[in-house]
Amino acid sequence: MHRALLMAAFCAVAHSTVAFTVIPALSLPALSNQRAISPTLREFRLALGGDEGSNTVIMSRRKVMQNGVAAIGGIAIGMSSSADAEELASGNYKLVDIFRECKDLGVVRFLSVNPYGAVLEALGKLDYALVPFEIPMGKSKGQYVRIAGPNAEEHLVANFECSINLDNAATLAFDKLNGPTGELYSMRIMNADGEKILSILLNYDIDGNDGKPGKYYPGAVDKWLSLRSTYADINGDVDLRA
Repeated sequence: MHRALLMAAFCAVAHSTVAFTVIPALSLPALSNQRAISPTLREFRLALGGDEGSNTVIMSRRKVMQNGVAAIGGIAIGMSSSADAEELASGNYKLVDIFRECKDLGVVRFLSVNPYGAVLEALGKLDYALVPFEIPMGKSKGQYVRIAGPNAEEHLVANFECSINLDNAATLAFDKLNGPTGELYSMRIMNADGEKILSILLNYDIDGNDGKPGKYYPGAVDKWLSLRSTYADINGDVDLRA
């Protein structure tokens, strides 16, 4: 059973361009209970053409990833091909379409609040690569898109990565808020219950303003306002499932 499922997964990701990261926010214990997608390293090696009894075939974790399979917490997740990436750009996911128009926002701040007591902030850009992948079952199942920055020179993992469950994203809210040093421009991704998945805020151009806050990257605010005008309703909300 393991062998058949593995071979099907490997065929689906053959000749693909992949990016890989550990995704700590996923509920991996729920997935790891599904033994059908929990192959061992030995099974990876056999599925990729190795001989169980041979000492000449050494399949490292890096080699497994290079063959288009990511192992996260004992889970095998098939990485999507370039054809899948084109599918994301075809209009099936409005959030991806909007992300593709956010390349002129400059550096933005990604903000994630964990309900159990952690807040994560990171600076990135929305002109990074958009890499699709899917988790087929469990509490975190769905079609994901990974915002992946440039790869580090000595690693397969990008210097910045953020993964979003597209099937969970119901609303994108464009909100203009009053901050301590001026107006704040935010895009909040929310689920169907109105709970925040992720906030993305315009970030001040500190270097271009003599080290002081209050000034955004050239054209960033105008682009944000244009996106809101194009996609959102009068309240600034975008229905991502329409």
